[in-house]
Amino acid sequence: MRAFFLVRRSKGSIQRPTVEPDGQAAYLLRMPIIVIQHSETSSAAIIGDAIVRHGLRIRTIRVAAGEALPSDLDGIDGIISMGGSHSANDDRLPWIDQELALLKAACAAQLPVLGVCLGAQLLARALGGTVSKMSGTPSVGLCRIDLTTAGWDDPLFRGLPWYGSWPSWHEEEISELPPDARVLAKSEDCGVEAFAHGIFAYGVQFHPEWTADRVGELCDDPSEHLADADFDYAAVKAVARDEADSIDRMARRFAENVASYLMPVERVNAGIPKDIHH
Repeated sequence: MRAFFLVRRSKGSIQRPTVEPDGQAAYLLRMPIIVIQHSETSSAAIIGDAIVRHGLRIRTIRVAAGEALPSDLDGIDGIISMGGSHSANDDRLPWIDQELALLKAACAAQLPVLGVCLGAQLLARALGGTVSKMSGTPSVGLCRIDLTTAGWDDPLFRGLPWYGSWPSWHEEEISELPPDARVLAKSEDCGVEAFAHGIFAYGVQFHPEWTADRVGELCDDPSEHLADADFDYAAVKAVARDEADSIDRMARRFAENVASYLMPVERVNAGIPKDIHH
């Protein structure tokens, strides 16, 4: 099957809303994965690219720009809730109650859900967990993340090392896990860097979707990400440049795991033999 991208350009970004088939498809292209984008800089990035490459569709909803979240799960095959500079506890945000309800409903319906940074905190809240401000300084830069035994055994982290330096950029944390959730990764400053609830819902506090180049861009213009005049962003950028191969390799691997395990084509094409599309 050949396919082409419908690409719509906007200032500072390239949006890839859908993959449309060019002719008879070998499998059905059905409902999209919803990407909830809380700021202009919080796209699904390399994770979104992997999902599209695996034959699924993405629909991005930019809540910070006033775009409305779905009122129900009709027409949705999964949800990815991305990061942002907002507090997960700011109930004054016009979209937060609806997003919490949507995430909770998706988990109850056993739709695949991935939360990243702010998205992970919102997922934790939606499932009954607690989010609090970190007791120490914000976690900004490259952070050593250690997998737990559960994380090492989990398919979402297959092919990834027991520990590694991942991009991290947050000042709140999941201080209490939802009931029945399990910790998959932790760091020295953050007791919950990744968690799972059942087999369909995952949250990661760090940023596995960021490449080393993306970290450098944020260091050049951190206005939406915990900007602090006294912070040494140049040092973070230098470390990211030195560890670029490792950061980019782990990002690609994690993205492939999301696309092939959490949100695979099989989930929307029950009964289609795997060798048709793999």
